[in-house]
Amino acid sequence: MVGRLLVLEDGWADRGTAHALGVGPQPGWSAALVDSRLVIRRPGGLTWFDGEITATREWRRRVRDDRALLLITGSFLGVFDFPVAAAAGQLFLLSTPIQLTTEM
Repeated sequence: MVGRLLVLEDGWADRGTAHALGVGPQPGWSAALVDSRLVIRRPGGLTWFDGEITATREWRRRVRDDRALLLITGSFLGVFDFPVAAAAGQLFLLSTPIQLTTEM
C-alpha cells in the first residue's frame, strides 16, 4: 500500500464492513487491463495503481466474465505476510469494475 491513498469514504471495506461488498463494484472506481498493464482509478479519475502485472489466462477469463476486480490491501508487504494481516483483521477490500481492452 506504499504511496497509494486509502480513503475509507471511497468504498473500502474492513473487517466490520466487508459484508457491504455483496452489493457489487464501488461507484466511481474503474480498472482497465491492456496486455500486462493494469490501471486502477479512484473516484474523480485519480490513478490509484498503474503498473505491470502477471496474469494467467484463467485470471483474464474470470475478469472478462465477471467484469469485476477485488482489490485487497493492508499492512502486508508480500504473500507471506498476508495470512498474518488477515488473521489480525488488517485487510481492506474494494470491488471495482474492470475492462480488458486493447488501448488505454
